[in-house]
Amino acid sequence: MRLQDVLLAAVIARAYGNPDPLSDKAKLETPSGGFEWDPAQGDPVDHEGYISSWHHKLHSRDEASHRGLTFHPEGSPGNFRCHYPQLDPDIWESCNRANSRTCWLRMKRPGSDGRIYGYDIHTNYEVAAPIGISRYYTIDVGTGVIYPDGFPKQALLFNGTYPGPRLEACWGDELVITVINSLPNMGTQIHWHGIRQLFTNDMDGVAVTQCPIARGHSFQYKFRVLQYGSTWYHSHYSLQYSDGLCGPLVIHGPASANYDLEAERTLMISDWVRDSAFNEFHQEKTNDVAKATVKMDTFLLNGRAGMNAVGGPGNSPRDIEAYSVTQFTPGKKHRLRLINSGSGATFVISIDGHQFTVIANDLVPIRPYTTDRLVIAVGQRFDVIVDGQRGRTGNYWLRAQPADGCNSFKKGVFNSTAGANTTYPLDTRVGIISYPALHSANDDDDDDDDTPALPTSLSTLTDFSCLDRQSAMVPIVPWTITREPLNPLSLSTFYNARQTTPDQTLGQAGNYSHWLLRLDPNVEHQTGRSMHSPFWLDFSNPTLLNLTGAAANPNYNIIYYPYRRRDGYIYMIIDSSLLPGTLPSQLGSQIVPNKGAHPMHWHGTDVVILGQSSEPFDPVLSPQGWKYDNPPRRDTVMVPGNGGYVAVAFKPDNPGVWLVHCHISWHASSGLALQMVVQEEGNPGHIYSVLGRRAVDRLVGGCEEWDRDLVRGDLERMVEKDDSGV
Repeated sequence: MRLQDVLLAAVIARAYGNPDPLSDKAKLETPSGGFEWDPAQGDPVDHEGYISSWHHKLHSRDEASHRGLTFHPEGSPGNFRCHYPQLDPDIWESCNRANSRTCWLRMKRPGSDGRIYGYDIHTNYEVAAPIGISRYYTIDVGTGVIYPDGFPKQALLFNGTYPGPRLEACWGDELVITVINSLPNMGTQIHWHGIRQLFTNDMDGVAVTQCPIARGHSFQYKFRVLQYGSTWYHSHYSLQYSDGLCGPLVIHGPASANYDLEAERTLMISDWVRDSAFNEFHQEKTNDVAKATVKMDTFLLNGRAGMNAVGGPGNSPRDIEAYSVTQFTPGKKHRLRLINSGSGATFVISIDGHQFTVIANDLVPIRPYTTDRLVIAVGQRFDVIVDGQRGRTGNYWLRAQPADGCNSFKKGVFNSTAGANTTYPLDTRVGIISYPALHSANDDDDDDDDTPALPTSLSTLTDFSCLDRQSAMVPIVPWTITREPLNPLSLSTFYNARQTTPDQTLGQAGNYSHWLLRLDPNVEHQTGRSMHSPFWLDFSNPTLLNLTGAAANPNYNIIYYPYRRRDGYIYMIIDSSLLPGTLPSQLGSQIVPNKGAHPMHWHGTDVVILGQSSEPFDPVLSPQGWKYDNPPRRDTVMVPGNGGYVAVAFKPDNPGVWLVHCHISWHASSGLALQMVVQEEGNPGHIYSVLGRRAVDRLVGGCEEWDRDLVRGDLERMVEKDDSGV
């Protein structure tokens, strides 16, 4: 080895070979020239107001094919490749290996200042990322008959499949996704769940930011992926995703622990209704609160029902083809990506005889911790590493147990307090981890007796509670929360409420009860601020195109927050308790239920969990126990049931109109949502100046197409709009 190579290896070892790669001493210096936005330079818009200042740096497909650093993300399935056209391969390299997953890209040699520059697990991905390429996808939204559990269902499908196709990108890429609406009687719009959409609020894909895509028309979503990890995409038009419109989205980047291989498939667990979700929604409309819950038929893993299948081609209860099978290699560490893409149930995930090393929740990389169970609510995601144990052969069950108090099925109630050996109407064995059989040299290659057998493994898990170990989730990139919020907390404390008398004003039926987020009536009386109505949108009037007029509609539930790029946090409380000090006569036609947990999802930002308790929120005592130094962070947070609360905080640094809603699809469609408008105080044109004129014109054009389609008069689901729209 040359002397200079020895010296280089020593320098790299000092810079990156720290025994603890998660230590701050091990992080790489972020280079200039990547995506970095300096607040001192103002909003990232060119002088003409058309495009973001960094947008033009992205290279097209043709340019990307001729220069730059190209590599296959080591250990990932298929032949997908990352490409960074601005990085000279003579200077830069991919450093993401089985024994160095915390690294992503780095210079081969120190810079002139003696430092090694690159992007790794410590890089603050909210303000810095490498610049990748534009990746183009086309998604067709249509219908088709599928048999996920043996029963036929006329489903809504992306490119004819359920789940939809896996979309992939590399950290720093731009995704350009053309969505074509081929539905016969509905509009659609697609949301990219958990994607921050920094300065691209118009690409969020929800009814507050755009009109639905008209039939026979398309909309091109275009946005940068500054985060990395595992997420999903789904329709945000009414109840469409509950009928099949969802799919996985994987963004390759560094990881906080080492692994060898990544599973071929993303694991999407979901509860499932055999009838149309629009038909099932009638149950949520009943005025009898005790009965107002849509009950699901079964649950699936990657569109397969396993033991809960009822027959049909490939769906025999004793046929391994009825299961989603994940292959393991003995002695190797496997990365699994888990997503709850369901409509209502929270699941407790486990693998018999194995443990999880958790490395990310939602799109937030965290310090690894080990557990034998994962509690995953609707909309949440986990990235985990599972050791393929040496010498193992055969198959092991992957189980999805509906969590206590966070599920509702037609065939009984799951409740672990009935006993660990309770036999449930639905089988919780939904997937299989399969190790290859060992063969001797004398085995006959033509032997047909190697068909994998169903597992016989047993579970020792007994804890099926609905809340996960939030305290164990320590983000790698830290946030330190200021003790004083930018907003008055009393006006950002919202209660999960439900009407008890028929509502004659919303929906064509005009005679059912709705969910809602409301303020304390005492606070309303004291401040003159009113919010006690279900969320309810006009598809033809997205808030983003009518910021002034939309605020006058009480059902748009708009909260204004000041834009701050440099510092400061907004606090919010979601409480499921009875309203403190409130007389029944003050509630009108609303009550606050003291049961049921709600997975709340924030668009446009991650939120930290300051506090989460099964006790009601106390504005004096509760904050004394909150965590301010790098608390857990994610985009979908469970509000505890039985009168508990969750307190969150976020940076108001992303201008736009952002939805906050329960991700139980029946609750969101019934009105359990609000929207946040983040903009500069005293500057009503701030959001438009960030988006640019071209983005606004594109949204206006989509609304014109939608309105022309409405005039045709044959859009049953549009004309008879009977839900909130989200």
